[in-house]
Amino acid sequence: MVATQHGFFLFDGRHFTPFGPRQGLPTGGVGVSAALTSHGNLILVYADMIYVAHDPAGAASPDRLYFQPVDSGHALGHDGHRKITPWRGGLVVTDRDRLLFVHDDGTGEHITLLARMLAMHGDPLTDVSALRADGDTLWIGTSDGRLCAVSGPTLRCPSLPPMAEPRRIDAIIQDHDGTLFIRTLHELLVVPRDPVAAHVETIPHAGSQYDNYQHLLTLSWSPQGALITQTDDSELAIRTRENWTTVTLAGEQSNSPLSALLFDRQGALWIGKMGYGLLRAGGFGIFETFGRRDGLASDVIWQMARQPAGPIWVDTDTGISALDTRTNRVVRTIGQAGFHIAADRHNGIWQAGSEGVSVHDAQSEWQRDYAIKRVNHVLIGTGDDIWLLSDHGAWLADAARRDQDPVAIPGLDHSYVTGQIDAAGTAWLLERGRLVARHPDGTISVVLAKWPLATFAPYAIAIQDEHRLWFSGQGGVYRLTHDGDRVDDLTFYDPMTVGNDILYSLLVDRDGRIWAGSDRGVNVFDGRRWVTITEADGLASNDLDQDSLLEDADGSIWLGTSRGLSHLLRPEALLTDISPQPVITGMELGQNPYHGEHAAFSRAPLRVTFGTLDYRDAPRLRFRYRLEGADEGWNETTEGSVRYPSMPPGTHRFMLVALDPDRHRQSALVTATVTMAYPWWDRWPVRCLEAACLLLALYMAWRIRVGLLLNQRRKLQEIVDSQTDQIRTAHQALIEQSRLDSLTGLLNRGAIQSLLQSSLADRPADTVLMAVLIDVDHFKRINDGWGHLTGDEVLVEIGSRLRQGLNVGDAAGRYGGEEFLIVLTGETATASRVQALCRSLGGMPAPVGKPDLVVTVSAGIAMARREETWQSLIARADAALYRAKAEGRNRVIEAP
Repeated sequence: MVATQHGFFLFDGRHFTPFGPRQGLPTGGVGVSAALTSHGNLILVYADMIYVAHDPAGAASPDRLYFQPVDSGHALGHDGHRKITPWRGGLVVTDRDRLLFVHDDGTGEHITLLARMLAMHGDPLTDVSALRADGDTLWIGTSDGRLCAVSGPTLRCPSLPPMAEPRRIDAIIQDHDGTLFIRTLHELLVVPRDPVAAHVETIPHAGSQYDNYQHLLTLSWSPQGALITQTDDSELAIRTRENWTTVTLAGEQSNSPLSALLFDRQGALWIGKMGYGLLRAGGFGIFETFGRRDGLASDVIWQMARQPAGPIWVDTDTGISALDTRTNRVVRTIGQAGFHIAADRHNGIWQAGSEGVSVHDAQSEWQRDYAIKRVNHVLIGTGDDIWLLSDHGAWLADAARRDQDPVAIPGLDHSYVTGQIDAAGTAWLLERGRLVARHPDGTISVVLAKWPLATFAPYAIAIQDEHRLWFSGQGGVYRLTHDGDRVDDLTFYDPMTVGNDILYSLLVDRDGRIWAGSDRGVNVFDGRRWVTITEADGLASNDLDQDSLLEDADGSIWLGTSRGLSHLLRPEALLTDISPQPVITGMELGQNPYHGEHAAFSRAPLRVTFGTLDYRDAPRLRFRYRLEGADEGWNETTEGSVRYPSMPPGTHRFMLVALDPDRHRQSALVTATVTMAYPWWDRWPVRCLEAACLLLALYMAWRIRVGLLLNQRRKLQEIVDSQTDQIRTAHQALIEQSRLDSLTGLLNRGAIQSLLQSSLADRPADTVLMAVLIDVDHFKRINDGWGHLTGDEVLVEIGSRLRQGLNVGDAAGRYGGEEFLIVLTGETATASRVQALCRSLGGMPAPVGKPDLVVTVSAGIAMARREETWQSLIARADAALYRAKAEGRNRVIEAP
């Protein structure tokens, strides 16, 4: 729930929904804050009014919440800076210079002066600027710097250490030990249970930005137990065990005050920013990000190397920088660009670039250059060995003797992409696609002459233990188990399993997890499943560079990206298995809200909206849904709503499941019941009357036919024959209608899938059969930018053009959402035919009435092989479609 100057909004993981008259609230109004009382009531506090909803947890959906105004007995002051806190089953609220108590007296909620409720003499509870409830005790902070506790008719105000002006208290928070932390403009007052031990700390970088906005200052606990508060220039001050640090949120450079701080259940930080709205800082406390603004030479990070007992050296496209990870400050920068970097045990920093190899002394300006070009990797070997792997051989340098030039290694005169050296001193090298091993005694053996998958191109290698190696590159990931030079096992993880098809970097951490970096995030394998970590989790960029993964001594992971250096402080926080939690947030039948009641028959459309409580994972979640009686199978969407043009009579279940493809997780089933009455002409009394009338008519007709003898009997036979033909025709029409998609007129998913299956089973051996999956590019943008009606019109037009463009014997169907499946057979089943067909699907402006709308499609083609199943054929076409979208969309890709 979010309070704004335009009222309250509810976020369901997909959309912000305004609360207003439908929930018993005013339209707009200045929202101040919201709170749940210990009695389970939700109270919304406006600048001039207070509303309450009873038992919100029992509401079938959020849109069913209904609020009632709280009777104050007299008008509230207009106070947009109210402070609130739940206490004793009710809510304490500031009202300018007094304290009010919202409570249920048995006849409903009422507002009472708190001093009167506590039987105090007069009203000493004035000038309150901060509130905090501690069990039966209410702590009060005042504008003149007093801290007072009240639980009955007596006000207790302990003495405090001297504080700097202004002494106004704006926020109070408490830890598990009962210690109070009190925020003023410049200072933090720490008050243990024994106030005598209280002390004052200066908040770093707390200047004058909040002079006019002291009421916005707040304190919040992070999931890791750190104390978070605002400081100047939109920074956050973080206190951990009496040590302060400041953090500037990535991408937020505006100097605007922060108005609210809140951590959700997944540890993400939500921030209210004056003039900008609500921001969500994914990965806060889990990721650190460093870039040019932190002193690095550039934001484009190539590799990192940890200097023994020293800083981490970061190689960028404009130079290398030494980052002191104790202070998170850059202590030195060498303005020399390079691609590969390594640190030896003699304070030497080895750097390979386009002009050769350089070694820099970490403690001085000393540098030496070696004329070895096209180096692809710098390896730290055993002892003082430095391996330089290049396109024209492998070279060996001595870290202890920098005055000597590297020497070529005998027998290693080929091109080497990368390599690793194990604990025994064996160098495992990728040589032109082969895997070779160079042993400590100088012998060289070819361990793997070629990869089982001919299209696999290895880019990176990592050593897990003395018998297991990992390889990543273009086409997937291999795990090789060996016994010396003998390969015992070779296990392949394809791109669909891993989550990416091109993996540039590889790392095995101390817990045996496999980290594979790509240009679409980093994929992690824990031995059971692959998980993808992306920008949604706090990564600086999804685009990782080659060999840009490094595990630090504390188990944290450094990741080099094209938009900065990311430091994953707690990898386990992102690898926790949390199932998605979808919620059905509302249903509408026509223009009216629908809550599962028995609805009168109508042709009005049904709209169901849904979201997810997994805000961190929301950008990548997909939904599967099905309405019994309307959908033959499951549909899939990334949107937060679905619309049915009309509802069939009867009782049906709407079923919803959330999927997280990056983490290979699926939620439990969520359902809602929809009941539509049968029309009057379809009810049993009417049916019985119709049957009686029909029997009477038949009886009379029989008597008439008997009277008219043969002539009338002949006419009766003609009538019966005619009615029989009509019934057959209507029956056939119903069968055809059940196989068609209601929007596009094409075959629906079940029908086209059945047709493909039968076509594969019945086709002669020499008949060509092709499956084509077509997907409308950026269909979500069409829905968001032009509206869902325009999106429906686009799908209708595509269906029309597909029907016009297909030959006899071909078939097309709507496979799901904006995706279509085409089955082509015979001589016309060619890639060029599909290219022409896809071009014909573009150019939407005239049919849909949107001159600026440009529609393109992507397609994946798969030719049926011998003994092909329809599932494998669809999978290959889907993989080709995936490539078409990955390569830029608006193209046709044929599966191998």
